[in-house]
This record gives sequence, structure tokens and C-alpha cells, in this order.
Amino acid sequence: MSNLYGNTTKLFSTPYLTIEEYKQAPTAVDYSNLVLASSDPAVQDAELKNVIARASSWMDTFCNQVLAATEETEQQRSRLRGDGMLAMHPRYFPIVALKSVSYGITPNNLVAYADPSQGWIEDQQFVLPYTATTTNYSSQGPVQFGMPAMPRSQVYVNYTYISGYANTTLAANASASATSITVADATGITAGLRMTIYSGMNTETITVKNTYSFGSTTVPLESPLANAQTSGVSVSALPPAVKQAAILVTTAFIKVRGDNSLTMDMVTTPHQNSAVNKNITTDLELAKELLAPFRRVR
Repeated sequence: MSNLYGNTTKLFSTPYLTIEEYKQAPTAVDYSNLVLASSDPAVQDAELKNVIARASSWMDTFCNQVLAATEETEQQRSRLRGDGMLAMHPRYFPIVALKSVSYGITPNNLVAYADPSQGWIEDQQFVLPYTATTTNYSSQGPVQFGMPAMPRSQVYVNYTYISGYANTTLAANASASATSITVADATGITAGLRMTIYSGMNTETITVKNTYSFGSTTVPLESPLANAQTSGVSVSALPPAVKQAAILVTTAFIKVRGDNSLTMDMVTTPHQNSAVNKNITTDLELAKELLAPFRRVR
């Protein structure tokens, strides 16, 4: 028995903070005792990394989209517009780059769009001129499985794109006055992009030089680094509000451990630790306010 499979990628979160970023934030919470049975700092750091990952996933679930830059593949049906354009509305935004598009009048006979760079990208949609596609017709119908020539005709489309905010780490140490850096993941990085290297007192903002080759992990800089930077520190184009939301949600997830248990006073009945619960709610509510502009409306 044969099956029909879709190739649309599913939401998969990426951590929005490094361990050191969280430790340097003024949270006033104890992250050194997350694993009660161990006094090994490496064990505590490993669990803190897990908490950050879960907090990041919570943020993506709340926003209905992945905020960090990712490469996604989607397929959908669209219609040719009367202005000669084919429009697609991907799930995630902002759209950074369109890598490939295949199209056709039937789902099993898709052909590749030769040059996606002819299109136009906006934050939440991209459009392609279908005058540049295969539209060969005869009196008996299409000669090739390409695009129909009539506006409002239905088209099956499969496309791969990059969306979100670049969010990676340094893959190698960089000295002060360096004119380029090496990152672990180049997804979402483009020429002219402004990013921040989050390294405590050595935090600085960089701009990607216009000679950057898209997809390369070697990133030339408009201006030399002001400070020496260490491998593993965060290099991110995420808005600071998103970074702060990640700190707040991580803090709330740490606070919630055990705080819903009952406590017993000597002269009163058992009750929940409502003061701590209120603080947890405050952290999450503030995080929601910060993330509101980034929510995707389904």
C-alpha cells in the first residue's frame, strides 16, 4: 500500500539564550540547584540549558511561529493574480530569502521556477511574476506542465524559504580589531544585517559587510571588533525584547519548580504558596506583552 507524504516542515524551536547570557541577566534566581541530587556545576548547567530550550519552545508556541531564523519548506495551493503575479503567504515571518519554488497545475507535475530572485519579498508574503514561468499552451491544453495562462487559475506550489531573526554563536575566538567572525550557523544572515554579540561587559553591535556571501559562516564586518570575543558567545539579530522575554520565561520556569505544592503552618490550614505563584504569573504576563508584536495570526 502506498502512502501520500507531505514535506512541509514542522515547528521546531531553537534556544534563544546561551547559558552565559542567562547567568549574566539580573534575575535574582538560584540556578545552581536545579538538579537536587548533584553538586556538579556541569550537571546544573546542562539542566539550565534544558530549561532555556523549554522556555524558547513556550515562546514559539505562544507566537505561533519560530522567531529564530530557520529554513522552512511549505506547499500550498494559490491562484494567479490579475496583475500577473503569483503570491504566497508562508507561515512564518519576517521572510529573509526565497531559495526555491516549484509549481504546476497538478500536484504531481511540478517544475522549478528558474530564477526566484525575480520575485518581491515583504515581511509576510512574496510574489513572483508568472510571465517568467512555463505557459506554453495549445488548443488541446498545456503543452508542458507549467503555469496556466489565465488569471485566477489554481496552481500547486512547493517552496523553500528562510524566515526569522539570525540567532547563532561564535564558532571560534575573535580578537579585538578582527574584520570578520566565524559563526556556527549562518541561517538568516544577510549583507547589511545588524547583529549583537552578547558577551557581558564586552557586548557590542556589528554590521555585516556588503561583500558577505549568503550562506557562508565566515562573516565580514563593516567595522573591526572593538573587543576580543570568545567562542560560544551569542551572535544574534533577535530584537532585545525577544531576548528579555526569553529571560523572563526561563526565570518563570525555574521558579515554578515545587512552588505549587502545599505548605503547612502550625496554626492554619494547608495552602499554596500564592506569593511565588503571583511572581511567576507576572514574569509570564510581561513576556507575553513583549512578544505580542511577533505573534502570528493563524
